[in-house]
This record gives sequence, structure tokens and C-alpha cells, in this order.
Amino acid sequence: MKSVEYLQKLSNSPELQDLEWYECKDNPYYFLTNWAFTLDAHDEENPIKPFPEKEYIKILVETWLSDPLLLIPKSRQMMVSWICGGLYLWDTQFHFGRLNFFQSKKADDANDLVKRAKMMWDNELAFLKRYLKDGRLLPLTCNPQNQGNHVYNLMVFPEIKSEIRGIPEGGDVIRMQTASGIFADEVAFQPEARNAFTAAKPTLSSKGRYTGVSTAEDNTWFEEAVFDLLDI
Repeated sequence: MKSVEYLQKLSNSPELQDLEWYECKDNPYYFLTNWAFTLDAHDEENPIKPFPEKEYIKILVETWLSDPLLLIPKSRQMMVSWICGGLYLWDTQFHFGRLNFFQSKKADDANDLVKRAKMMWDNELAFLKRYLKDGRLLPLTCNPQNQGNHVYNLMVFPEIKSEIRGIPEGGDVIRMQTASGIFADEVAFQPEARNAFTAAKPTLSSKGRYTGVSTAEDNTWFEEAVFDLLDI
């Protein structure tokens, strides 16, 4: 994270703010480790924390960028769901026309993922909440129809026609959409994970992205997919 001295300099320099915006747009690892925050519910004194600068996070970001189909067995201490949520937020807010889905077993679980992304957005500095049009950086809003507050399973950026939508497991919703990306959390605990992935195949074939993460669980579609035991 940036020093207090740098933040003071940044607050008085529109030129420096523009440079930071462009760096974040081009480098999601830089965005995560310098300007994105997580929520640690176990820390009552300092619950909002930056992403740490860790080598495994850098490797995960690089792999996510290079591999549109990514399956990640996770540990609760590695922040994998937070990292993936932050990456899909980055993709949504810095690019035009994105439609990214957060999928979990239940709609409320998906909404929790959306709330995490919204928390990251809410804690961004104002200079990041912009978009590029005709060579100019203009203000970007999220959920303006709800005065910027959280909307159940939805983040809408109307100026750039980009959205994040939370959905429950299964393939019905995805099958009706052409998604830019799908972030599926706790895939091993989704009984309909196979159907959901089958429905997501058109997304991958149209240069989209599928990221499935989960705590390990034996005898599941996720385990078979991670270890290449099935033809996907």
C-alpha cells in the first residue's frame, strides 16, 4: 500500500491520479495490492484491510489473466474468494460492456460475494471511480438507481454498460446470457455444478472466462475436473 506521504501528494495532483488510474486499469495485481480492501470480520479494531503483497497472489493474478478456464482448490486462509471477487470487479469497472456472474449454491450466498465486491468499490478513492471516454476520464457510478447503495445480487455501472450479477447454482440463468465471465464459489458444494459448467461453455467459446474455486471435497464434479478425470 502507498505511504501517507504519497497519498498526500496524490490528493493534490490530478496528473498523478490519472497515472494511478491507468496503472490500475492495466495491472490488476497493482490494483488489488494498492487500492483494494478486504473485510476481516474477526478483527474488531481494524476490519478493513488491504490485500497483502504476496507472491502467491501475484502468481494467481497472472494465471487468471492467461487462463480463461481456471479451477482453484482453496484454503480459508489464502483469501482466494476475495482475490477472485476483486479480479472480477477490476474486469467490470475498468472495461466497457462486461457482464460477469458470481455464482454460489444459494442466491443469498451469491449476494454475499456481490456485497464483498461492493465493499471494495465503496472503499476505493474517488480518482479510481472513473472511466475513459474520448480521451477523458469521467465520473463512474455504481447502482445510481439505488443512490449508490447495495442492490441484492447486482452491481451496475451504467456509464460503461457493465454489470456484476449474483446467481444461485445451476445452468438456467447462465444459459440465457452471453457472459463475459463467471466466478463460481464453493463449486464442490454445488450439486448442480456439472450442469452449470455445461451451460457456461458458450461463454468460454466466445472468449469469456470461467473461474471455479472451492474448499476441497471428495467425490465431486469439482474434484474430477481439477484432476482432469473428466472431459470438460
